[in-house]
Amino acid sequence: MRLDAFVSRFGRFSRSESRRIIRSNGVSLNGVLTNNPSEVVDETDTVIVDGRPLEAFGNVYIALNKPEGYVCSRERSEGRSVFELIDANFSADLSTGGRLDKDATGLLILSNDGKFIHEVISPRKLVEKEYLVETAKEITKKEISMISQGLFIGNNEFSKPAHVEQIDHFHMRIVLTEGRYHEVKRLVSASGNKVIQLHRRRIGSYCLSEELRPGDWQLLSENDRKKITGT
Repeated sequence: MRLDAFVSRFGRFSRSESRRIIRSNGVSLNGVLTNNPSEVVDETDTVIVDGRPLEAFGNVYIALNKPEGYVCSRERSEGRSVFELIDANFSADLSTGGRLDKDATGLLILSNDGKFIHEVISPRKLVEKEYLVETAKEITKKEISMISQGLFIGNNEFSKPAHVEQIDHFHMRIVLTEGRYHEVKRLVSASGNKVIQLHRRRIGSYCLSEELRPGDWQLLSENDRKKITGT
């Protein structure tokens, strides 16, 4: 990798900014100042920019316990972003594997591996997402039956969950595989009720750790990733 590309990616600079910093002797490579943007470096080299070592990274996989009030977008106009919770140099490279609404909580997968993200969100992969739902009104047997059989949820879209289970008068568990826009809320609304709290507990066979507090995150192991995608 060229030095300017290395500084740009791992230092969070634009390519033009990285070249300017290098040419102004603001970068040392393995202890030697350099002003050559085209020098070849790899992840084993030591690159320091204005006194700050740059940490190289490869593919990153993260499980985040999303708190309420955060959006899965980088648009500042939409509010606080989940990406702000990832205080690491790879944060700018991350994408979400299936979004959660601003008022929803629970398991959120993030990665800079596009193929992995596709495996998580593609309806063809049939990756299960389990949600715990609290409703505004008491849940009826008719509503459970309607949701179980599948419903038209608007925009000519039909949704049929993989599994629906009533937990108590105001709580149910819904498992989906398609991931349509606002699917859980639209399903419950189509049955005649309303979601007032939504929490994602599981993706694939990977469950959100009870030890992970809202706003906290952890790196996923290879075994964790296999639990999510099944491959």
